[in-house]
Amino acid sequence: MPLRTAPLPRMAGHLSFMRSVRAKVEDLSSGTLAVIGVPMEGSKNLKSGARFSPLSIRETSVYFGWYANPQFSNPINIDEHEVFDTSSINERLFDLGDIPILGQTKLKAEELINHSIAQIYNRNATSIVLGGDSSIISPVCRGIANGKSAAYIQIGGKTPGTSNTKLDHQSSAPLCSLLASGEVKLEDTCILAPAENPSVEFLKELSGVGAKIFSSSQLKDMNSKEIADLSLTLSNRELPVIVNLDLSSVSSELHGMSEQPIFNGMSLKLLRQVLVALASAPIATLILTGHNPTINGLSVVKTGQRLIVTALVGYLCSRLGLMNDFNSNEN
Repeated sequence: MPLRTAPLPRMAGHLSFMRSVRAKVEDLSSGTLAVIGVPMEGSKNLKSGARFSPLSIRETSVYFGWYANPQFSNPINIDEHEVFDTSSINERLFDLGDIPILGQTKLKAEELINHSIAQIYNRNATSIVLGGDSSIISPVCRGIANGKSAAYIQIGGKTPGTSNTKLDHQSSAPLCSLLASGEVKLEDTCILAPAENPSVEFLKELSGVGAKIFSSSQLKDMNSKEIADLSLTLSNRELPVIVNLDLSSVSSELHGMSEQPIFNGMSLKLLRQVLVALASAPIATLILTGHNPTINGLSVVKTGQRLIVTALVGYLCSRLGLMNDFNSNEN
């Protein structure tokens, strides 16, 4: 039987992220971007299903797979009709699969996450961590910080009542545990479009150390350079920069897949602008959390998931240097 030369059907074959090459950690090097899944389930209620997030994002990304499909050699044109060359993406974008944490104890799962992320970081590669539950943030950050500290940019998500864990010991905000462990210092923190209004005490603490916090409405009034300066300032401190993108940052009417829905969050255009701008700095990893694809029914073609993948495409293309200004005509 002759080999097929025509393009593969969308859902045929192994569903890696954007049809990228499957690889091992040993295949990574400086200038490459690794996608890795963490199917962690933290919910104990009827909204459990966050462990399906890596699978659903990969399945949805197949519709964008022709961006990286070696069967197509021509430069491509996306969204704003901007043409750029993606011929090198197949040599720089890799999918490492999922970290095998299902069935493991919480402690063992965190050890596996920590070790896997540290391996990627030690290869001087950047990464996108596909996760649904926010409990993956701490072990991912430990893998990057490696006993030291890292800079942290939080997009969406919860904020602590205070950075003093003795006063805020019941906080479920991941940032609270990061501050308590010393993996992140408050002065090396930037919070964008939080899903809830921070307490007055926490705002005073942020202001006291010079840390930044911006609402979604404030971000709308900022240009790409101003947003890029947020990550560049942190990276200039010679700290690895970790970005946590929580789905609660996006207006819920656009997707309906967040366990913490808000209706005054960012639009897709603003989210993409923020991610592309932040990617101008050497980001160590981007962690996707807050995504539960089983809310309102499990579907691989949900509009919301396509929107999120579209934003991730902009981020990774900017991070790999495949375009100069993805939002050149944002105005």
